[in-house]
Amino acid sequence: MTRYFSALVLALLTATAFVVPAQAHAELKSSNPASGATLPAPPEQVELVFSESISLPDGDAITITGADGAKVPVTQAAAVDSTITAKLDASAAKSGVHTVDWAAKSADGDTVTGKFTFTMTVAARTTSATAPSSVTMSAPVSGAPPAAAPEESGGVPIWVWLLVALVVVVGVILLVRRRKPETP
Repeated sequence: MTRYFSALVLALLTATAFVVPAQAHAELKSSNPASGATLPAPPEQVELVFSESISLPDGDAITITGADGAKVPVTQAAAVDSTITAKLDASAAKSGVHTVDWAAKSADGDTVTGKFTFTMTVAARTTSATAPSSVTMSAPVSGAPPAAAPEESGGVPIWVWLLVALVVVVGVILLVRRRKPETP
């Protein structure tokens, strides 16, 4: 019985050694606009808040693709502590679902990626011979923090590590049982 207990402890320690480094990656905690949000006007900037301090990746940190497949120009990406912000060209935004693909470099040097969507209900631009109207659209102001529901946060899901741990435990138990001398 002591052998089984020792094997189990060894297997759990081994599995834990692999699980702890996987949790060192930054995770997307919230975004503005929030995942799944519907906006009446294009946002001036995109803001991503992570679980730990991050930096900009080697490539683009934020890419926004409209419903028609066209890229919305994104400029001035900056990373400060655990937040990435980038300004976007609101004049290029159109109505429909927009996909935000993001990337950030974790403190351990690994790049994490993910994506989420939001919808804009921008009024269609029309040209007419009449005088221009003075209607101004603005995004609603709320004191509530942005919603935290990213579709993907990068990294390896915990269920994969639990499955690896289970396989290691079963393997060790089978190995110990196999080595046990048979009594006549």
